[in-house]
Amino acid sequence: MPRPAIGLTARLFIVPAILSLGLAGCAIKPAATTGGPGTASLRPVAFSALPGWGPATAAAGLPAFVRSCRAIAVMPEDQSLGGDGVAGSLGGKAGLWRGVCAAARAVPPDDAAAAQNFFQTYFVPYQVAHPTRISGYYEPVYAGSEVKLPGYDVPLYAKPRDLVAANLAGFHDSTGKQRIVGRLRYGKLVPYYSRARIEAGAIRHQAHVVAWLRDPVDAYMAEVQGAARLRLPDGTLIDLGFDGTNGRAYTPIGKLMVKQGDLAANDVSIQSISAWLRAHPAQAQGVMNANRNYVFFKRLHDVPDGLGAPGALGVPLTPEGSIAVDQKAIPLGAPVFVATTTLDRLTTAQDIDVGAKGATAAQIFFGIGRNAAQMAGSTDAAGTLFVLLPRPIQQSSPTTAPATGATS
Repeated sequence: MPRPAIGLTARLFIVPAILSLGLAGCAIKPAATTGGPGTASLRPVAFSALPGWGPATAAAGLPAFVRSCRAIAVMPEDQSLGGDGVAGSLGGKAGLWRGVCAAARAVPPDDAAAAQNFFQTYFVPYQVAHPTRISGYYEPVYAGSEVKLPGYDVPLYAKPRDLVAANLAGFHDSTGKQRIVGRLRYGKLVPYYSRARIEAGAIRHQAHVVAWLRDPVDAYMAEVQGAARLRLPDGTLIDLGFDGTNGRAYTPIGKLMVKQGDLAANDVSIQSISAWLRAHPAQAQGVMNANRNYVFFKRLHDVPDGLGAPGALGVPLTPEGSIAVDQKAIPLGAPVFVATTTLDRLTTAQDIDVGAKGATAAQIFFGIGRNAAQMAGSTDAAGTLFVLLPRPIQQSSPTTAPATGATS
């Protein structure tokens, strides 16, 4: 509930919701998937194919994976984590991760060589056959209040009481759509109110206000990022997380602003969009209303220091260690190695980017606050993804690790 350069993250357990702003081992040889929407063409490769792979990279990526394991450990064996083709068959159910997660917990936390050995023993890297657009997202920090005060008059709403959400998985006539959102009107389910209707007050009697902000642009960007940290008037910090959407289609206002001539195509970022909206207050609400999607929030408690609000997998996000993906193509919880011309990093899929189709795009979580915003805003590049999937358990042995770069 993507937070990208920029997107909207999903902040519910295993529920899609990140929406892009649209800114600009032993070899296992299954048939490759088609590579269409919701799929990823994958081929097994050696660990030596991962640029910059080594002990330090493995050690840096291990903590986020271990956090994912804590969430997966309490899931039913058949809990779906996503994935298509080989990704689904090897990593699409919680039970498929039991062995590798048990091994991960046994790796000494300060032993980089052991971390590298762990990944090379228990995983096979699969390279995505086509380039992936790598962007970034973050958790903003804004001035806010839990009660309405002078100067704090922009609401962030909780999920409304009259909102109805239905999971259609298992309905054979669901036309491929897994989730619908609406409200009941005279006994009939109709689409929920659009952003414009909500901003005009349509839900003021149906939804609790979880916090008040000073600036409507801040409120919009909190929605885009899917979570926010607020600094209250007394200096206290509180965390807000994603709690659903109105179900309406997401429109990337960055693209719209370029089309209208408000921004140059090579200058679309959180910063440039926000600056333009603040400089044009008479037009800003209309531009924001063009995105009919609206995000609801809930108060979060006990978010660990240095980590972000929980993502779609239900675990706090790790700066530069968590990545948002299309869950239809890449299972949540899977380690994902990212390679671009400027970064090589082992991350874990812990959030969802529903703006991505298959593995065409992914977003790295950069952390909290202004520095993270700058990093997220400056990350937008073509790259390569390598999805690490568990070996069949009978082929995994902690005492017989394959040599670095081996695939069999």
